Amino acid sequence: MSELAVLGLKVGFLALLWLFILFTGNVVRTDLFGRKVSAAELAAQGGAPGAKPQKISRRALRQLPKTLTVTHGKQAGLQLPLGEGILIGRASDCQLLLDDDYVSTRHARISRTPTGYQVEDLGSTNGTFVNNQRITAPTPFGIEDTLRIGRTMMSAEK
Repeated sequence: MSELAVLGLKVGFLALLWLFILFTGNVVRTDLFGRKVSAAELAAQGGAPGAKPQKISRRALRQLPKTLTVTHGKQAGLQLPLGEGILIGRASDCQLLLDDDYVSTRHARISRTPTGYQVEDLGSTNGTFVNNQRITAPTPFGIEDTLRIGRTMMSAEK
């Protein structure tokens, strides 16, 4: 085999190696930080910046879940009233304290909006999952949805 062919194989192998490294780095970055959400997607979810808050009608208020129930984990069976919202994490000022190595100090927040409740990840390391999908922006959370933070699974109930 000529020296030119060997050099071509070396350069080709090196290029493939760099493509593999860049692809792997992109996958790791996406897993850690989530995907970027455009302004159009954010507006479609009802989280547009500068949006005017609206009042909740009595009918919509009756259809909202009333309690958050821990279904799996160390605190299975625990129920908390949702009210205006709940802060979840390991800090003492959180309404739901989760003693778990995979939970951040202030991990997530469930808050009430004019359209219902939404879950917001507060920059946690291991992520917040609604219906087994990692969330990167405030996400609607209702009665049929499941919330996973660390090893703890929760659901909203009437």
